[in-house]
Amino acid sequence: MAFRKKPKKVPETFQLEEREEPMGRAEEMRNLCQEIPASFDARMKRVADIKRETAELLKGFQRDLREKAAELKRFLSNSEASRMKDFRVMHQGIRARHEERSRETADLMNSLRRGSEQRAREVGNMLGGFRRAQKAMASHWQGLAAGMAKRRASFAR
Repeated sequence: MAFRKKPKKVPETFQLEEREEPMGRAEEMRNLCQEIPASFDARMKRVADIKRETAELLKGFQRDLREKAAELKRFLSNSEASRMKDFRVMHQGIRARHEERSRETADLMNSLRRGSEQRAREVGNMLGGFRRAQKAMASHWQGLAAGMAKRRASFAR
């Protein structure tokens, strides 16, 4: 048993009304043949309209993209200038603090040097005073020792 395919349903636009007259079918075929190019032209016009609308949309998107790119470029340029200005201000502040600390350190070192020199003079003076006192004491001790030696010699006689 062989299966036969079912006949496909013909769309309504292509269905022909059955008429008794053989000339009626010819006229319907002629009308149908005239409708095909007209519907083709209508479809092609619609495709052309869609193509034009798409091109306009693309142009609009490209224009927006160029505007946004230019805006971003301006923003980055301004932002860079602002950041560089802030950096320069910060760098000047750091340099000023460094110079101030360098001056403070130099002043402190000079003060320490002066203090050290002052202490060195004071120590030198103290050592000089100790030497003089030692000489005086040694001289006094020698005088005392000589005097005691005389007294012992006078007792021993």
